[in-house]
Amino acid sequence: MTQKIYRAVETAITFKDSGGDAVITLANLGFGAGRVSAQYDRGAGSKPMRYKWKAVMQWTASPVIGEVAEIYVAESDGTYIDGNVGAADAAFLTGVKADLTLIGLVVVTAASGATNMIASGVCHIWERYFSVGVWNASAAKNLQNTANVSLIIFTPMPDEIQADA
Repeated sequence: MTQKIYRAVETAITFKDSGGDAVITLANLGFGAGRVSAQYDRGAGSKPMRYKWKAVMQWTASPVIGEVAEIYVAESDGTYIDGNVGAADAAFLTGVKADLTLIGLVVVTAASGATNMIASGVCHIWERYFSVGVWNASAAKNLQNTANVSLIIFTPMPDEIQADA
C-alpha cells in the first residue's frame, strides 16, 4: 500500500502594527533601520516546523526600484533569543542581523509609494518562540507611515500523510 504526502494548511499567524497575532511596528520604519516583533509563542508540544511566509511592504513616495526590505526570523527556547533582540516589539541595529536567520527579501518593483510590494517563501521554525525582523535597506525611503499596510504572515504547513485505499 502506498501513501501520499500532502501539505496541511493551518491557521496563519500575522505580524503587524495592531490587530495581528504579534506586534511589529512597521509604520514609518526608517531607511537603514530595523525592527523586530514581539515574540510569538507557538505553544508547548509538537508543532509544525515548515512555514510559508508572505511579506507585504509599502514604501513612501517614489521608492527606488531594486531596493529591498530584508525579512528575518529570531528564534528562542524561552531563555536565549537569537540576536539577543528581546521579546518585545523594538528597534534593532545593523550588527544584530548577523545573528538572525534571513528568510527572504521584498524588492521594490514599482517606483510608486503606497503600493504593495509582496514576496513569499518557505522557512523552518524549530523553537517554541519566534519573532520576525524587518530591515529597511532603502538608501532614502521610509516604509509607508500608515499602520498595518506593511505586515508579515506565517502559515504553518505540516505534512499530511494519506494512505491509498
